Amino acid sequence: MFGYVIPNQAALDDEAKARYRTAYCGLCRRIGALHGLRGRLTLSYDLTFLDLLLSSLYEGESECVTGSGHCPIHPIRKINWRHSGPTDYCADMSVALHYYNAADKWNDDHSLLGLGFEKLLDSPAQTAAQRWPRQCSAIRTCLDRLAQLEAEGSEDLDAVSGCFGELMAELFDYKQDHWSPELRSIGFHLGKYLYLLDAYDDLQKDRKHHTYNPFQQVSVHDLTFHKIVKDFLQHAASEAAAAFERLPILQNADLLRNLLYAGIWQ
Repeated sequence: MFGYVIPNQAALDDEAKARYRTAYCGLCRRIGALHGLRGRLTLSYDLTFLDLLLSSLYEGESECVTGSGHCPIHPIRKINWRHSGPTDYCADMSVALHYYNAADKWNDDHSLLGLGFEKLLDSPAQTAAQRWPRQCSAIRTCLDRLAQLEAEGSEDLDAVSGCFGELMAELFDYKQDHWSPELRSIGFHLGKYLYLLDAYDDLQKDRKHHTYNPFQQVSVHDLTFHKIVKDFLQHAASEAAAAFERLPILQNADLLRNLLYAGIWQ
């Protein structure tokens, strides 16, 4: 369920692309500083979006640090980076999300890769849980409830996608302040979008391996399957975008709109 909130590069000019890369590299740098090289394996576009959103909304409330340097991926050419207070939060959430997701893969499918990733991220995830107990507890609770629905073979698209939506709502609710309603709405509807898109993306693979997918039955018996999926996705995306437009964001508004209105549809 990670990696779908990507920028539409064709619609960005060079300056905007540079700003996005700077944020992406800043998050990677902070994950590494807080959780080491193993933590950097959890870097994702999705948490880069959250970092851009929170850093822009809470602009000026924490120091914004910029710089340039080398990294393991770019050992020769220097890269630019920027981070602020919310970046460290997103770094912690990145390792926590991937840790609990890996634990679920082991519990559900006995995936050795999932088990290995869970063990690798155990210490960073515990550190993140100490700093952000509400969010990490929500991740665990929502994924447990989602696993139960999946084990029951639920075809209730609102219920299963809503579990991941509730998880994302807690993550987006950074400070539980007056911006919480809009942030939670963005997270909830974007979470539903990501879950349903991932299920749609994995349908053929899940059919082949006889594993759970909420679209299994409707795709077989309903000739308008693709329209049903598109309608669900459009509704979730439009609700997330509407909540975003209620926030007084100026910094990086162009990047955030690119991601919400165009990038996620790629």
